[in-house]
Amino acid sequence: MEQAIQALSLVFSKTLAPDKAIIQQAELELKTLTAQPGYSFTLLQLVAAPAVDTAVRQAAAVSFKNLIKYRWAPSDSDVYSGAQALPDAEKAQIKATLPNLMLGTPPLIQAQLSEALSIICAHDFPRNWPTLLPELVQKLEAGGDVATISGVLATANSIFKRYRNQYSSDAMVQELAGSQEAFAPALLKTQMMLSAQLPQTVDPAALRTLLASVRLVFRIFFSLNAPGLTPLIESQLDQWMAEFHTYLALPDNPALAEADPEKESALDAVRGAACQNINLFMEMNEEEFAKYLQTFVTDVWSLLMKVTLKPGQDNLAMSAIRFLTTVSKSVHHKLFADAATLQQICESIVIPNLRLRDDDQEVFEMNPLEYIRRDAEGSDSDTRRRAAADLVKSLTEKFPSQVTQLFTGYVQAMLAEYAASPAANWKSKDAAIYLVLALTVKGKTASHGATSTNEFVNIQDFFGSQILPELQSPLSADQPILKADAIKFVTTFRSLLPKETLLAVFPLLVALLGSEYNVVHSYAAIAIEKLLSVKDMGQTRLTPADLQSQLAVLFERLFAGFKLPESSENEYLMRAVTRVIGFVGPAVAPVAPVALQELARMLLEVCKNPRNPGFNHYLFESVAALIRHVGSSNPTMIDTFEQLLFPAFNHVLQQDVQEFHPYVFQVFSQLIELRAPPLPAVYLQIFPPLLHPQFWERSGNVPALVRLLQAYLAKAPAEVVSGGHLVAVLGVFQKLLASKAHDHEGFLILGSVVDNLPLTAYEQYLPTIFTLLFSRLQQSRTQKFVRSFMAFLAQFIIKHGPLVTMTSVDKVQPGVFMMLLQQVWLPNLLTLDGAKEVKMALVATGECLTELPPLQADTQTWTSLKETAYKKLGDKDALATGPVAPLEEEVDFEEVQVSGFLLLDFLLDF
Repeated sequence: MEQAIQALSLVFSKTLAPDKAIIQQAELELKTLTAQPGYSFTLLQLVAAPAVDTAVRQAAAVSFKNLIKYRWAPSDSDVYSGAQALPDAEKAQIKATLPNLMLGTPPLIQAQLSEALSIICAHDFPRNWPTLLPELVQKLEAGGDVATISGVLATANSIFKRYRNQYSSDAMVQELAGSQEAFAPALLKTQMMLSAQLPQTVDPAALRTLLASVRLVFRIFFSLNAPGLTPLIESQLDQWMAEFHTYLALPDNPALAEADPEKESALDAVRGAACQNINLFMEMNEEEFAKYLQTFVTDVWSLLMKVTLKPGQDNLAMSAIRFLTTVSKSVHHKLFADAATLQQICESIVIPNLRLRDDDQEVFEMNPLEYIRRDAEGSDSDTRRRAAADLVKSLTEKFPSQVTQLFTGYVQAMLAEYAASPAANWKSKDAAIYLVLALTVKGKTASHGATSTNEFVNIQDFFGSQILPELQSPLSADQPILKADAIKFVTTFRSLLPKETLLAVFPLLVALLGSEYNVVHSYAAIAIEKLLSVKDMGQTRLTPADLQSQLAVLFERLFAGFKLPESSENEYLMRAVTRVIGFVGPAVAPVAPVALQELARMLLEVCKNPRNPGFNHYLFESVAALIRHVGSSNPTMIDTFEQLLFPAFNHVLQQDVQEFHPYVFQVFSQLIELRAPPLPAVYLQIFPPLLHPQFWERSGNVPALVRLLQAYLAKAPAEVVSGGHLVAVLGVFQKLLASKAHDHEGFLILGSVVDNLPLTAYEQYLPTIFTLLFSRLQQSRTQKFVRSFMAFLAQFIIKHGPLVTMTSVDKVQPGVFMMLLQQVWLPNLLTLDGAKEVKMALVATGECLTELPPLQADTQTWTSLKETAYKKLGDKDALATGPVAPLEEEVDFEEVQVSGFLLLDFLLDF
């Protein structure tokens, strides 16, 4: 075993080499080793080996976490792609080793093991791992040093995190009660023991370790109570609340201060966790919490008066402000009704935390993507500004006139500061704009921006006096952050600004695409994209005609933006390109050649080193949109598309750039669908390799490849048959049919064969095809499979008639077609959904009723089928269809990276 660990260590050390060839070779070795029995436990032993280099152990820990993710309980897609569930014996070894291993590993390694443990618990705990909690409780009750206790608590924290975001259910209540009964008494006892050691612990390092353990206790408490209060915890509530008060009121200890202002101190981390706990109880158990409220409001208020603007105190400040926000939303909001209290909140809490800090300005300049993520994408929930703004919103809701009047005074004061010295006091205007946003927006959605506003704030006046001048000032003007603020204001209130205002602003936004500041030109792109999506009564407020005179300069500025610093792969610019092409539709034709050249150039570049999934998606989306709107109306452009795009596509296929395979296959299918037969030779040359198993083994490729096969079968059916490829096509169908994740896509291929090929081309294979289908029906039937099977059978009946269908099916076994009608078709017709499938099934049913003598002879079955069909015909909802609007939903690119496939919107209904 020691030899195996050493050998594996050597392989992982190669994955850290600077030479790409060595890394690739090591990855191939790991792929081979992964399939060997006992690999997972050997890998875990490598992670545990203290003599091995920490970097190697860290790499092994990441690999172990990923192995657990895909092989502990593999999904249908994972199984299709070759993932095999770990043997039960290896799982048992891992579960026996992992909790103890977490007690003594370095933090970075422990973090990976913690994630692995969380994954295992999601599947096995508590039912298949009943010994886990008793073992941890035993270790806690055995005592030991604080470091060991901290390891046990870290393990427990990994287990219980799963409760934080789960809805309450009978099963959850039962599981939670079991977890609390097993662990909560020991947790409280451990907390009391840690608090007892606090006064006598003077060494700063030991004190930090102790406080880290207290924080873990508080986080476990949060997890155990996230779904709701139970009688057990309610019986302990006085003790827990006393503990939270102790640490919130604990005086600052200079010995615990961090030299790095970015780093959170151990005491602040504990205080932040305590604030999160009392906030949880204020939100979910207000009645039980009421008797503690005044104490904690005082504690939190005192803390906020002392909190500095150092980034290391951000978590504490946000947690404390959120608690006050929760109180202000409750029946106890009158605690803040006094004018002096509101004034102190504004002066001491809101304004300081709304103001831009030097480190925020540094992020704007040095890390624009992070600034945008926080400020524009709605991901600012972990910022002081967002916490302060939420407090303002809540107070405005409870005391609208009073708060608006008070806070408007502060807005005017900050604007006056700016007017007195714009260069020195520009941050005052930034804070004023942010405060106006917080005061004004009452309702907001991602797709519409602000939908309802504070009646006491005049948006148009503020826009005209403060926002428009910023948009109109030259690009060279100072304070680019104010320009970004102004653009954000327009984006936020886009649905509430009249059309004439949007038309006046649009060219200003186009000009701002030329700003050298990444955030500014990115915000301009975001605003353009959002303005084009504003709708009134289902119709876009702006029209393609409104953009026609600006279209050339708009595309010129958009594509020039990719040449600006740090914007070569700017996702926001590319999303705007996609939106504009889709918005103007065929009117994009005059600028299409230039747009295509730019897109093809960027495509070839990113194919060499894919690194930004968001940008890559919208790049392909733009290509697909251009093909859709130009290629469909001007078929002569297809040659140009192919000439410019094929170099990049060839690189993707020849260099096996797996991230782009699904996109390339989709665009190939789009180009083929637009061509009239016969297809050029280049398409016929690449068809055989597309049937190679290596492409189909990757689950993410399957939807795109299926559509591509459908395109070939539609445009080159004779060539598919004459080239001897039909057997391989049916082999793909057979592979997909065996997968619960992809069986419906196998039916799509089969349906295309029926639609496009003469019966004589595939008649000899029908007995085998139907045998495979019947086997799935008998052995592993799912509702999805039955629906797909019925759709295919309906398609076959409509294409060839019920008599031919019955003859083909009965070659498997005489009389089996009538059995299908009785045992599959009839019982499932009423539950069938999907407008297309329902219509096809009803047409096929009608043909069987009128053209099939054996069915007509079986009066009982015929009558039942007729009555069921009539009943289904009366189901108007089942027959209803609705259009799908491209780009209406935001894309989650974390999900894209996991699934490996994302449908291009501009191929929908193509």
